[in-house]
Amino acid sequence: MLNWVFGNKRKTGKPSRPGKAVEPKPAYETAREIADKGTVEARRELAQHQDLEPEILYYFATDDAPEVRREVAENIGTPLQADLILARDADEEVRAELATKIGRLVPGLSRDENQRLADMALEILSILAQDELPRVRAIISHELKSAVNVPAEIILGLARDLDTIVAVPVLEYSPLLDDADLIGLVTGGLGEDGLSAVARRLDVHEAVVDAIVKSKNIPAVRSVLENSTAIISDQTMGDIEEIAEAVPVLHQPLVNRDHLPFRTVLRIASFVSAALMEVLIERNETRKEVVESLRKTVRDRIDRGKLDEEEPEDEENHPANRARRMLNDGTLDNDALDEALDEHDLAFVRHGLALLAGVNDTTINGILSSGSAKAITALAYKADLKMRVAVRLQTMLGGLRHDKVIAANADGGYPMSQEDLQFYLEGFLAGEGPENPMRGVREVRQSP
Repeated sequence: MLNWVFGNKRKTGKPSRPGKAVEPKPAYETAREIADKGTVEARRELAQHQDLEPEILYYFATDDAPEVRREVAENIGTPLQADLILARDADEEVRAELATKIGRLVPGLSRDENQRLADMALEILSILAQDELPRVRAIISHELKSAVNVPAEIILGLARDLDTIVAVPVLEYSPLLDDADLIGLVTGGLGEDGLSAVARRLDVHEAVVDAIVKSKNIPAVRSVLENSTAIISDQTMGDIEEIAEAVPVLHQPLVNRDHLPFRTVLRIASFVSAALMEVLIERNETRKEVVESLRKTVRDRIDRGKLDEEEPEDEENHPANRARRMLNDGTLDNDALDEALDEHDLAFVRHGLALLAGVNDTTINGILSSGSAKAITALAYKADLKMRVAVRLQTMLGGLRHDKVIAANADGGYPMSQEDLQFYLEGFLAGEGPENPMRGVREVRQSP
């Protein structure tokens, strides 16, 4: 492997990338002539040879033509000294090719090889991991996501990257991130995609799960529930129950979670739909005491006509009561819901949204759990909310990923037409009565 330092890592005479057809390597004097006076195409083809003399590959690393330098960057026979030059090349394609090569070669080094080559190889890796182009950093992150023989600080730097295409691979897979690292990242303001990536890790531990749940990020909490290897403590499961009660999109993954404590099963039975109650009973059919309690809960909710609605509470500060009081006081508006979203008071937001839109709990639950960004946006419009709040509703109550969210138009207003608004609401509102499905929806606004 010391050949890597000086070049000629493989004596094959074959091109670096499969499918590249090149002639056999020319004699040394001919190769020098091509390097000095050959056309760009001739130099490019020559630079493809893995067993080309190291000094010629090194010479090509500063060739005027980026096409030639890209071949050198890709060539696994290129000496490390040349790769170090190419790590700062002005051409982004050169750096991307080099990132792919180095990212694949370094994790494969043995302990002895790593010791001998560490200084130069890891310097190249470190340079590329801090490249100004997210694409280059993302290549390094993808190639190193499972590596165990690279410096942890390189992995931690990638995990802190503000571009999710860079951070997500190592956040989800890297074994070099320990619990302390992950907790620090989660509590340090990690974004939604990053939180969800951590939540998907294999065997993610209790303390990390607890930090994710405390963020109250709905997609991340959902990812935790859907991760069968995530270790959730009883206390954290209690926190999830509190969040899930007001967020229908969490009901199904919560019901489908294996080995739920008895207390949790009874708690979620008080607010999930009839269909999910059937699933809950079926999944616990071997636990006689649990099934009996569930069937009693079903009968009680049916008797009160509340099987598909949240159990009523009379406490003064219950979210439904607070929302109703603010509606009567004229203070339930866009700003009130926006502030409640800031505080993660999601139960209040759901009740307030239902009141402002004039829909019942069954309808709002159906819309929020539908996975339809357009239906949620239309609901927000009907409630006379600004588009900025509509976007937050899509992620925080609807549980949608950012790449599925409908954003505001160029003016910050609603991007949907009147016809779209009607179409995406009418299916949900049709069951509320014979009135027009839009029931008071106004013309599309252009202001935020």
